[in-house]
Amino acid sequence: MNIPYNSFRIPKSETNGPLDLSRTIISAQTSEPEWAKEREFFVDVKELHGIPFKYSLSQQGTPDDFSIQVRYLSSESNHSTRQVLTSHLKSILRLDDDLNSFYEKHSATSEPLSLTFPVQRGLRLMRGTDLYESLICSILSQNNSAVRWNQIARLLMRHYGKRVRFADGTSNYLFPHPADVAKSTEKELQSRTAMGYRAKSVLDVSKKVADNELDLLALKECGYDEAMEILLQLHGVGPKVADCFLLYGTGNLFAAPVDVWIHRIVTKLYFRGRRATRLRTARFLRDRFGIWAGYAQLYLFDYARHYTQKIA
Repeated sequence: MNIPYNSFRIPKSETNGPLDLSRTIISAQTSEPEWAKEREFFVDVKELHGIPFKYSLSQQGTPDDFSIQVRYLSSESNHSTRQVLTSHLKSILRLDDDLNSFYEKHSATSEPLSLTFPVQRGLRLMRGTDLYESLICSILSQNNSAVRWNQIARLLMRHYGKRVRFADGTSNYLFPHPADVAKSTEKELQSRTAMGYRAKSVLDVSKKVADNELDLLALKECGYDEAMEILLQLHGVGPKVADCFLLYGTGNLFAAPVDVWIHRIVTKLYFRGRRATRLRTARFLRDRFGIWAGYAQLYLFDYARHYTQKIA
């Protein structure tokens, strides 16, 4: 089959600092379903400005000297659609974040975070495309493994999302709109997706967004404390879920979600084994790293997962 791929490259010059695309995408720190892997390409499907895109990314070179190869399919093909996709990719991969400033600010040998930099250079936070999708996926991730909540999200997409077909013969389901999920019932959500007790939260949020009772875009403009206060009023949304949404959904870099990995490594490296609640741990990260708290959380999380023998 002669597949009509469009392609272009994003050069290093359009990125603020290093990038490790593979480590970034497989870091398990995101508020959207994981990307597929096809040979050297990472593949995702999103609807942007009403146009479905299927795009594949691969990185050539090193984290400090590279280019990103992009291939994509869409129902439209012109200069405008390429600009839309380029802007989208730069946003979700946070290519404007000044990683070198992050490294320099926390490079002192007395700073435990600096231990993570040599092996994780180029690791970037990923920002969600859609705020509703980000919040729902954050809820699904509660007390769940990445594999499990991704399975649930895919089932939600299959049963409630729109199916789109592409010129390569493949088809994918888009994430559903709030109104489509709001029409369901708690029992139906549980039976179709196996999301269990989370169904009540998913249904509650979907109805509030569909009825304009919850303005997710406004949360993007709020300060951290105000946004957190609003989110904690939602059924089933605790501090960790709220922090996940704020960091990976709205892009608020003060947010620092604390799970078992973060709690363990912060206790080891900063509290010298003394007991601390997860709330105290999250507050500690915000106080110590400020606008880089989200990145500090990401680097510590990834380091804890891959180098546990160094912090045991």
